Amino acid sequence: MTDIEPKKPDPRKLGDFLVVSKGAISNAVEKQISTYASSGQLKPIGEILLEQGIITKDELDNSLRNQRIARLAGCPVFASLTKTELSALSKYFTEVNVAPGEQFIMQGEEDPSMYVIGSGLVEVYRVDNAGNEFPIAQVGEGEPIGEMGYFSGGRRNASVRAIHPAILLKAKYEDLTHYFENVPRVAMAFTQVIEYRRKELEKITSNNE
Repeated sequence: MTDIEPKKPDPRKLGDFLVVSKGAISNAVEKQISTYASSGQLKPIGEILLEQGIITKDELDNSLRNQRIARLAGCPVFASLTKTELSALSKYFTEVNVAPGEQFIMQGEEDPSMYVIGSGLVEVYRVDNAGNEFPIAQVGEGEPIGEMGYFSGGRRNASVRAIHPAILLKAKYEDLTHYFENVPRVAMAFTQVIEYRRKELEKITSNNE
């Protein structure tokens, strides 16, 4: 008889990290949808469950931490880390919700932060001197955004906006530097990703000139 491996939690679903009934999750989702329809605010499922008294604050905090760890594990830069290392790294990241069409990185501005897409889809693009937009890429969950600014003081050479509702994990460069100094192999993987993306950006930019 073959052992069946337990199903891995889906990083996109907080419910996979909570010990609650499917009915409670369904009710919370319905509440989330109705709140969004009336106010335009997408309230997190965890907050709704907390307000309803279904989970405690500690349970919510633990589930969010485990979800962050799972999301970081899906990022190419951090995929080689152990769970212990990911847990330490996750402390430097906070969640940011971005609405469709919302721009969270602007070309030419400084933002000393790196993002990892937890869920959703975003578009990377550049704007020329005449104001024309040139799409560079659409980037989905698990992918890093803003990593190239790490070595340029956070000055952005492209803009990024959400196509679909997105949840981002955000960390300050200075916090990442502190972590990289203690885990050199992560710093090496990080540098390799940046170099690859820099070359791809140069190709696209030269083709549009």
